[in-house]
Amino acid sequence: MQSLGLELSMRQELRLTAEMRLSLRVLALSSADLADELERFAEEEPWFRYERPRPAIVSRAEDVDPLARVASREPLEERLKHELRLMDLPAPVLRVALYLADDLDERGYLAEPIDVIAERLGASPAEAREALAALQSCDPPGIGAEDLTSCLLLQLRNEREPLKSLMASIIRSHLSDVAEGRLDDIASSLSVSLAQVEEAVRRIRRLTPAPAIAASNDPVDPLMPDVLVRKVAGEWTVEVTEWAAPRLELRAEYRRLMQSGEEEARRFVSARLKRAAWLTRAIERRRMTLQSVAEALVRWQEGYLERGAVAIRPLRLADIAEEIGVHESTVSRAVKGKILSSPQGLIPMERLFSVEVAPGWSQEAAKARLAEIVRAEDKASPLSDQAIANLLASEGCRLSRRVIAKYREALRIPNSFQRRR
Repeated sequence: MQSLGLELSMRQELRLTAEMRLSLRVLALSSADLADELERFAEEEPWFRYERPRPAIVSRAEDVDPLARVASREPLEERLKHELRLMDLPAPVLRVALYLADDLDERGYLAEPIDVIAERLGASPAEAREALAALQSCDPPGIGAEDLTSCLLLQLRNEREPLKSLMASIIRSHLSDVAEGRLDDIASSLSVSLAQVEEAVRRIRRLTPAPAIAASNDPVDPLMPDVLVRKVAGEWTVEVTEWAAPRLELRAEYRRLMQSGEEEARRFVSARLKRAAWLTRAIERRRMTLQSVAEALVRWQEGYLERGAVAIRPLRLADIAEEIGVHESTVSRAVKGKILSSPQGLIPMERLFSVEVAPGWSQEAAKARLAEIVRAEDKASPLSDQAIANLLASEGCRLSRRVIAKYREALRIPNSFQRRR
């Protein structure tokens, strides 16, 4: 009996761990990807109903915060560096990671072996590997891969078991068989059915062998808000939308079966409910975490809500994590791909995190103030980069002329000669 008790305890621990993994994955999904997942679930489990929410608020160009539009045009390496700086990495690791972001080839792969880069930078192998892992955790999935196999394997993070393990085995050992269409050989080699191999290969073919190219060609989708922020009677209110926390419902006929007195019918429906219960709890945890993170963001970035991007404060993932009592990776998952609707328009929640570039000044605020200065300048005598740097310094934001030029280029603002009228 003691052995049986131990076995049951171990099984329950594994079950809880699997449910927590599901919750973390659901939290990290964009709301559009979550809707796709729920639609697939409802197709596989027809006793459940899911209707994709139709948000009343869909962005028009004028509704989107200019900062969000700038972010969408930012070069991939700059977006990667921004994400890396928010990870609170040790300084030696961050230095290597930023170098790696600049050292990718046109596909998004490492241009050189990681040990060569480590030696050049005087970094230890452990620091270089940690930096590479940080880069490979960034978007788009597959970025920073060392070769095609590692690129495809990195993209399996959002795949579900059991196909995830099969896909990994095929990628590691059978890509040539896939290319030649030898699916029967793969099935025989891996001791699985041909149908399983066909489904795994279908999913593998959805992966991209060149994430940097795919990212540069991403279509611009309409922005649907995940969180609504409004000021009501002088107080800020935060509401997670149905788009971000959708509902999965048991169909009425199966609900009646559960309420019937037939034991066999209840057992049948109960077995189907277990998987849905995990998913439903994961969605509710997602809603609660988004609510907590958004409320903390509002407290930190009230200046942005009142005055716009020029008032964005320096903010790290760790600051929000400490305030609401979670790990910073949870905050990272919560804001990834999520959109906040506020009086300033629609903005990716990730953009409300920004590194400090001068005392009290975030990088995003500095960029926004630079844009304001250029808009207000005399068009017959536009300001040089040094003149803009001097103006910002007089306001307490001391940046070099070179940094001003870099920010100006990121904002797609021409130089002073080209701005002259």
